Amino acid sequence: PLVRPLRFLRHTRLFKGQSHQNHAGGAMKRVLIIGIGSLVMRDDGIGSRVVEAIEGSLREHDIPSFVGETDFQCCFDEIRPDDLVIIIDAMAQGKEPGSMDIMLLSDALKDRGKLRTQHEFSLFDLIELHAPQTTGYFIGIEAAEIGFGFDLSKPLNERFEQICTNVLSTIIIIKEEAEDA
Repeated sequence: PLVRPLRFLRHTRLFKGQSHQNHAGGAMKRVLIIGIGSLVMRDDGIGSRVVEAIEGSLREHDIPSFVGETDFQCCFDEIRPDDLVIIIDAMAQGKEPGSMDIMLLSDALKDRGKLRTQHEFSLFDLIELHAPQTTGYFIGIEAAEIGFGFDLSKPLNERFEQICTNVLSTIIIIKEEAEDA
């Protein structure tokens, strides 16, 4: 299936068969978190806002993060060839506002039309055109309202702390899985 809920994340062996070394044998992929979305388009900015909010916790786990908002070229320039990239963005699939979907980045690249993100030309397009071998995940957060405004919608604002907790937990699980691969 296109969407992989958190409870199935441990079974998605992104690293199986790859030659990256883990903590027992040396270097492994750097996990890079990228938050995207416009801060002036209400819920479209949820990816940027979440990454800003959890930046300190990510740093404590030695996980670099970058808030690119809508500057996709700048986001793309942050990606190294061997990075495990986790992109966090709003999506509109008609689900409960604030719900979170997780999918492999390769699936998101193939089926990005189904994501219905706000961005016509996006970081996904740059990755597909210039670095299709990039591995990682897409974490989509269901938006309630996308339109001009500086604040999150009421449903996302009320759930913001829980959304941040869920995203951070997911990122830590992904990093641990990468270390254990």
